[in-house]
Amino acid sequence: MKRNIFKKFIVITTTICLTVSLFTGCSNKKDDTKDVAGKNSVSESKSKDPWELARTTPYEPYPEEVQYTIGMQVNASVAYPKGSSDNAENNGYTRLYKNKLNIQNKNAFEAVDGDDYNQKVSMAITTGKIPDIMSVDYKTLKELIENDMIEDLTDSYKNCASDLMKKIYASNDNKSLKMATFDKKLYAIPVTSISAGQEMLWLRGDWMDKLNLKEPKTIEDIEHILQEFVTKDPGNNGAGKTIGLALNPDIYYGGYAQAYQANNIFTYFGACPKQWIEKDNKAVYGSVQPEMKQGLQVLSDWYKKGLIDPQVAIRKYDDITALVSSGQCGALFCGWWAPYALESSYTLNNNVDWRAYIVPAGSDGKVTMFAGNPNQMYKVVRKGYKHPEVLVKAVNISLDYNQGTSSYTDTSDIAKEYLDYVNHAYGVDPIGGFDYYNAASLAYEHISEAIDGKRDPKDMIMYENTLYQSCKKYLDAVKKGKKADSTDWLNYNARMVSSKLMHDTPVNIIQPVFFDQTPSMPLMWSTLEKMEKETMLKILTNEKSVDYFDTFVDKWMKAGGEQITKEVNDALK
Repeated sequence: MKRNIFKKFIVITTTICLTVSLFTGCSNKKDDTKDVAGKNSVSESKSKDPWELARTTPYEPYPEEVQYTIGMQVNASVAYPKGSSDNAENNGYTRLYKNKLNIQNKNAFEAVDGDDYNQKVSMAITTGKIPDIMSVDYKTLKELIENDMIEDLTDSYKNCASDLMKKIYASNDNKSLKMATFDKKLYAIPVTSISAGQEMLWLRGDWMDKLNLKEPKTIEDIEHILQEFVTKDPGNNGAGKTIGLALNPDIYYGGYAQAYQANNIFTYFGACPKQWIEKDNKAVYGSVQPEMKQGLQVLSDWYKKGLIDPQVAIRKYDDITALVSSGQCGALFCGWWAPYALESSYTLNNNVDWRAYIVPAGSDGKVTMFAGNPNQMYKVVRKGYKHPEVLVKAVNISLDYNQGTSSYTDTSDIAKEYLDYVNHAYGVDPIGGFDYYNAASLAYEHISEAIDGKRDPKDMIMYENTLYQSCKKYLDAVKKGKKADSTDWLNYNARMVSSKLMHDTPVNIIQPVFFDQTPSMPLMWSTLEKMEKETMLKILTNEKSVDYFDTFVDKWMKAGGEQITKEVNDALK
């Protein structure tokens, strides 16, 4: 996931894959990245053949240019610096790879990320002419392995993976690597997903102060606050115009800790909607488990009492955001990054005070959350390609300049140009890297240490340094009694307030057990999802009673759910 994505946050409602990767901000200390920017102790050995040396070490360049074909994922807004003649094969990214490793990409195909790209990949597989390197989803990865179309990267990773790459994978207990390993062989370099952290309840703290309301801890506390907001109108919106909880009509479909959902209401009762989890020694689909009924009962009661947006069934994301920005709404669930979506409310009213709470907690004092897919996608190498280690070595370079400290230690013009590309979102990195699982939490640690004078700002990645400078500007403005810039407000609240809460609050984590696709899913899953969405919304809005959930489960099973559940368990065996 590229750092520049977070300069203007876009809520990702798909799995993260949310997507590109959305939650960044981490780095290593300098002594953790001793091998960055082309240095490796093994490379000091001059007795080795230069080709063998390049093949078996992380940073040694090839003695002659090595070309690789690639399936390029691009976006519709791709652009290069004005006045340049750069293209997908000659730009700030490719010139860095050429400079450091002596490698050069040749594009086998270019396609917009998503359906267009997937179609190009499918066509390449069908014709048997896949590029040397490309990114695929998990289903396609397995298909390529079964048809013996991609290289075993076990030795390439063992010989060439940098310490930084290994450390990033270790941040999630190497779950990413395990998902790319079959029969003890590593077949891909996974692109990691970043943890969204705990889902938080965001409340208008200025309204709470006005009404002398205490911080919430329980579901009953949340209900009381929503009731006070709606009936006493602390925002002076007018009778009947204040909305308590903003909620997306999908309720929980975007993934854990996404905006305007209510996952924590379900996990409080032990339910994990949309997840395949282990129960009684077998895999079950969380959305059809009886624990769901308790969460649905709470939400349907709140809706009946007018505590949830009465027009929830027809709201689009932008409509909900407009309600929040205009000051008509007092509560929403979201992750640590909510200030990116709340910036407009601060712009309109600099007295707004959004406060985050990780609630409701269970009897052990902890909120229960479920983890997401460890990986967004998988980078693979064509079977028979002469230099499969090129992929690993190139990813090393990307990681060093994005998640390491090479952005400071390498002051060359080529490095500066590369970072200019990253910062301005120019072009498309043909290889690209990934980030720590706990990236947002690490960013908080580093930025707070820098603010406290315990860390040299140059001892963190450039993007973190940018955030640090923004947070300092916010604190300086507050100290002088001035209105802080909205960007500084959101960076401080996201990186120093909610990220601190996420970092400091213990949590129970449920690990889903299945992220794959079974044989019947392509035929049945869209129908089952439609049935689930419609049923949950009808129960929420009291069009159907909570007891109708049992009828839904029966229909879901008969419509293919039972067959798919069997296939999931067979696959796990």
